[in-house]
Amino acid sequence: MEHLRMLLNKYRDKRRKLIVTDAVFSMDGDQAPLRELAALKREYGAMLMVDEAHSGGIYGGRGEGLCHELGLQGDVDIHMGTLSKSFGVYGAYIVGRRTLIRWLVNKARPLIYSTALPPSIVTGISMSLDLVQKEHWRRERLHTATRLFRSSLRDAGFSIGDGDSPIVPLIVGDNDTALRFSGALEEEGILAVAIRPPTVPDGTARLRFSLSAVHMDKELTDAAAHIHNIGLRLGVLSP
Repeated sequence: MEHLRMLLNKYRDKRRKLIVTDAVFSMDGDQAPLRELAALKREYGAMLMVDEAHSGGIYGGRGEGLCHELGLQGDVDIHMGTLSKSFGVYGAYIVGRRTLIRWLVNKARPLIYSTALPPSIVTGISMSLDLVQKEHWRRERLHTATRLFRSSLRDAGFSIGDGDSPIVPLIVGDNDTALRFSGALEEEGILAVAIRPPTVPDGTARLRFSLSAVHMDKELTDAAAHIHNIGLRLGVLSP
């Protein structure tokens, strides 16, 4: 945040200044400091662009995302996200003032030179949005599952960061150990991809778990038990 403030102050006389951030970061599952970013945006007359790729459908009263959860949607000038994660379909969206959208429609080459989504996908998006907006129990179930899984791993002694999202990083550190851990889990029927540098900083190789509302409590506790045993076997945990 200090670096951002320094940059905004350095270019404070520029007519256009744009702050860009994810709402929830994909490798740590942690949240951006959106309240602080919104305050800086107002202070320096900047625009704020937020990508809700990993928070859309999960946060907010109707799944709108983390900005709505925090009541900050009015501070966001450019709101975007994907429909390929929580929404389970394909495509993406971008929301903003009418002038911005008209400019993008006429000037954004990736849009102009891409093929329109098939009607079947558009129908799927419409149905998915309806489910996300109306079936609140899915979000409630996902948050319950997330708390259970995170607490199980944390109680076992793993380092999983401080986030509360369904993206759960299990920090291993060593690249080779992360690969071996991932392979051992796959043999137990548990998919956890080994994420290594340069995707994440050196020395922070990890397993990345991504939960959904269909994961039942017993599945999660059983998975946590397997993860614990493999962690002991590989020396990630101390006996």
